Amino acid sequence: MRRVDEKRDLRRRACGAQADGFTLIEMLIALLILSFGLLSAGQLMYLAMGSASLARSKGNAAMVAQDKLEFLADVYRRNRADADLTVGDHGPEQVEILNPNSGTALNRFRIVWNVSTVPDPRAGKVLHARLVRVTVTPLGTGAAVNNQIGLNKTVSVSSIFSTRFQ
Repeated sequence: MRRVDEKRDLRRRACGAQADGFTLIEMLIALLILSFGLLSAGQLMYLAMGSASLARSKGNAAMVAQDKLEFLADVYRRNRADADLTVGDHGPEQVEILNPNSGTALNRFRIVWNVSTVPDPRAGKVLHARLVRVTVTPLGTGAAVNNQIGLNKTVSVSSIFSTRFQ
């Protein structure tokens, strides 16, 4: 027992009476640094969740646009005079992407497409082709456009339909 007390006394003499603990200023500075670190981590987590939502929304929008473009290409191969392929604006159509596990709606989109002729740079020549541009816009509740910064974007995909490329 005496030996333990002697070791404590030696430690106290070596460290001095001033080094017994942390001062109030040191604790406040440590808390300030810790709080800034936690606030930064919270912002990073918010940005990461927003990025995941944006990636899902853009991926689904690109899939919907590509699906509509493939449908219109198939219609063009079967019947070039179809009403969906006349020159001008077409739509809107609404599409809803459902979660296969729960059946809840993940995304809702409005699809519009524009069909135009393809200009030929050669004088007097006419190309028998159509330029089709499909635009997919995210929707909120009802038919209101849901275009929030950092969470979802409008996607446009274009293609030229021609008999020569089939």
